[in-house]
Amino acid sequence: MSILMNTASLRRSRMLRFLLLLIAVVYMPVSAVAAGIDIKSLPKIKAYEFGPQAEFEAITKSVKVDKPFGDDNLSYTLRLPKEWSESGQGGTLEGIDGVILSDAVLNIVARYVGPPKNLMRSSISVEAQSLSHEITAQNWFINFIMKNGFSLSALDVKSKREVNALYVQVIDDQTYVVYSRLLINGARLVLIRYYLPQENYDSEKMDQARIVQSFQLANPTKAAIEKQETYGFLDQSYFDYPVSWTLEAKPILSIERMSALLYQESKDGKVSILEGHIRINVISRLLNTTLEQEIATFRKATKIDGYTIGPVIENIAYSYGPDIKSGKAQIYKLVPSDPVNMKAYEFIVSVMEGADYYYIASMITPSREEDFYTWAQNTETFRVICESVRRQKTAMEYDPNDPYYDYMKQ
Repeated sequence: MSILMNTASLRRSRMLRFLLLLIAVVYMPVSAVAAGIDIKSLPKIKAYEFGPQAEFEAITKSVKVDKPFGDDNLSYTLRLPKEWSESGQGGTLEGIDGVILSDAVLNIVARYVGPPKNLMRSSISVEAQSLSHEITAQNWFINFIMKNGFSLSALDVKSKREVNALYVQVIDDQTYVVYSRLLINGARLVLIRYYLPQENYDSEKMDQARIVQSFQLANPTKAAIEKQETYGFLDQSYFDYPVSWTLEAKPILSIERMSALLYQESKDGKVSILEGHIRINVISRLLNTTLEQEIATFRKATKIDGYTIGPVIENIAYSYGPDIKSGKAQIYKLVPSDPVNMKAYEFIVSVMEGADYYYIASMITPSREEDFYTWAQNTETFRVICESVRRQKTAMEYDPNDPYYDYMKQ
């Protein structure tokens, strides 16, 4: 059900009374996070019952790598079969430390190779990349799979910062079943991949899973990928946002109605509203108005040149802060007037109700089909903003286990 369409059923619900919709749309749920990959249909990786840990340690050796590329956030430990060896390629070699970690491609940290079995070898690669914008581990990995054309067969999303996956890759006419584990540690991404020749899969799959699962970061951190700033509507309401976004504060003439804009500047310094544009409206509950009326006003005022707001394509579950009594977020399709020559975009709306204020946040972003990586970064920024909306300047009441807590509390 759309938060931009008026319905009698929502009026009858006290919990959702403010989620009234203003346009007649059809709900079109998407189970796929990205075009061509249906996330909900993918099975999880099979869980094996491993033997005692002592037995595993007796047949393996401990590998510890400190500060590859001179970075504590990349340090790790791993257990390998005793007959495996390092291949001599990677960032742990002498002379590599101090090289700037790329934010465009994966950098090889280390490679390990097993003995031949049926004339084929298994191998492990540990790779790393610098991240400059907020993104979830799942969306980074989905983009990685799509760009490389791999066949994804299983996916376990452990958290916003960790994903395990199983996919098939062909290298020089040899098919490998690749067990991968992706971890985001602060502004660093670490990817371990175990390449297992398909012919040896049945006999080696349990070893593959256990070895990958033995991989641990030595210095885990809950810090956000990007440094964040806090913006305050006077001393009435606050939210956090990544510093890569430009904030344009609107003149505040009254604490009863306030708004702010955020956008991404292009490389030439120009502002393109359609490439990433966020607006936050704050409305005092002391006004002689209702949230239903405010949503109607918001809908009428929303004009996007060449586009109309289309169907709801996804509901989003945000973990709103304790100052938000109730909230709902949805993604709408933006329908172009010229589908042949105009790009596809999406429109995200989050409606929040606090004790003193109503909040309506919205974002225009390239669609996931048009530019999945930009869409993934933009939607994660929107989540950070919506989940940090609060009445206090600091967020000490937030859950310390949240990966963004370290920055919110500053």
